[in-house]
Amino acid sequence: MPDFSLNYFIASNSSRGYVSFFQSNFGRLKTVVRLSGYPSIVVSDIVSGLCSAARDSGCHAQLIHNCLDNSMEGVIIPEKNAGVINFPLYGEEEYPVAAILNDDNLSQTHACLAGAVRHFSAARTIHDRWEQIYVSNMDFDAANRLTARTIEKVIGEKTLGKKGAQVHRYFGASTVNGAYDYIDNLTEDLEKRYFIKGRPGTGKSTFLGKIAEYAAAAGFDTEIYHCAFDPNSLDMVILRELSVVLFDSTSPHEYFPSRPDDEVIDIYKAAVAEKTDEKYRTEITAIMMDYKAEVAKAAKQLARAKRYYDEVQKGIISKISAEALGLAEKKIRDTVFANSP
Repeated sequence: MPDFSLNYFIASNSSRGYVSFFQSNFGRLKTVVRLSGYPSIVVSDIVSGLCSAARDSGCHAQLIHNCLDNSMEGVIIPEKNAGVINFPLYGEEEYPVAAILNDDNLSQTHACLAGAVRHFSAARTIHDRWEQIYVSNMDFDAANRLTARTIEKVIGEKTLGKKGAQVHRYFGASTVNGAYDYIDNLTEDLEKRYFIKGRPGTGKSTFLGKIAEYAAAAGFDTEIYHCAFDPNSLDMVILRELSVVLFDSTSPHEYFPSRPDDEVIDIYKAAVAEKTDEKYRTEITAIMMDYKAEVAKAAKQLARAKRYYDEVQKGIISKISAEALGLAEKKIRDTVFANSP
């Protein structure tokens, strides 16, 4: 098995609530093992076992991380057309068992996560003011020309004789340990990387969305990575059949070229009125301070949610026998690897 495995998130505690792309990632699979409320330490053992089995079978593994604490949440084995996913008790299942459990720690977990969402939502409102400064100073014709040139450079007349599939994910999350991303992992085997620079409101998401749609229409499978803070916005597009990635390389996931073929695309320089940063420096500084204050409050709520949910998990772990866990792990492994694509 190749050493390279993908790591990503499919859910986020965002400014728009708990937003999951479960269906986009698991709806296409032949075999899906759904776990509910398994403690993260147990899920980690299950995923590790499946990864070992995948390696022994010459298969890849795609590791799915939990958006609260970056622990293991699931795994997809593409060659087996199969996956395993754990739904935390605080998740958004339609009829969650958590709704009828009388567990104060779980109730507090929900309350803290709701608090985090409120602060993230407030931060988004502030961020909208930040964006408006640049929107009002944008040359949209120049932005459209830049998009068209990039599409021509990346895809041009290339086409594949199939319908391009799209899958939606997150490359990062606002975890209890701060913003975390797997950009390096997701892009390490790609030949060409485009670093998209700009400011809030300069159209980075629109730019990426147009490229993703063009690529899919040309028959290329497209990995679309959404912003964990605002899932309505896009942060990265990967076209593995072309060995190309384009991604928003600004804070809190700011990266700089480090390989010979890396290339920067600066939307601010190409399509925003000169010296906009300087003209609005005082206003932008105040907005940034307000924004960071709300994000910091959200982070505190996430940390509290994690502490409460850890107590919930301790109670569950205390009731699990090693023998029962071993049987469950074997059944899951047999289910995943008994099927062919």
